[in-house]
Amino acid sequence: MPPRAFWHQMTWPEIAAAAAAGAVAVVPAGSVEQHGLRLPTAADTLVSKRLAESLVAAMPERSFIVAPPFRYTIARPNAAYPGTINLSGETLIRVTHDVVAEILRNGFLRILFLNGHMESVPFLMEGAELALRERRAGETSGRPVLVWVNWWDLISDGLIRDVFGDKWPGWEAEHAGLTETSLLLHLLPDIVRPAAPADNAYERLPYTVFPGPDRARPKSGSFADPAGASADIGRRLAEEIVAGLKRLVEAEF
Repeated sequence: MPPRAFWHQMTWPEIAAAAAAGAVAVVPAGSVEQHGLRLPTAADTLVSKRLAESLVAAMPERSFIVAPPFRYTIARPNAAYPGTINLSGETLIRVTHDVVAEILRNGFLRILFLNGHMESVPFLMEGAELALRERRAGETSGRPVLVWVNWWDLISDGLIRDVFGDKWPGWEAEHAGLTETSLLLHLLPDIVRPAAPADNAYERLPYTVFPGPDRARPKSGSFADPAGASADIGRRLAEEIVAGLKRLVEAEF
């Protein structure tokens, strides 16, 4: 990892130089949200941030700047658990708009949102698109490009079958499950708590009830069983994600 690839660790002349060099501004996005008994509330943010670091390290020939991540977002399905912090949808749209507008004002025309949290996606995308649309209005040259990617969209069906066999619960249920636990066992093993017996059972409803009923929440906080998670699985997942990110950067920037 280059010593000065993080926005918050750089001086203003270094940031100006990165913009002049056409650096890709990578914006990790996550949440502050309960993640079961083994993972901390910053799990989504930490995965996105470490994957961004891995991308930078994997492409030394390219110029990147990793912006401070979006931590406070929306995680309402987990609001009943202690530790989860939610913004309103309106607030998140406005904050995302302002942050993206400021990244653009600083001269970065290539922005990659690397997302690790599902529920906030439409709000982040709306805010980012509004800022991009405003910037593009009336411009004839140097028009900015923003690419959005969820890290799980870069994992192939083949790898999922290899890891899960016929027990794949679907991404909508893989909260604090095997994939996130494995990724953090690979990326940040010291923050993962030891495995212990846990009650992961809950009723999967084909609709949404407000407020969410207790029967639709696992007591452990893991909506899919993390049993079998390992650093080796995490390494395989991370390698495939970073390979996909490299292809994305080469194709779009």
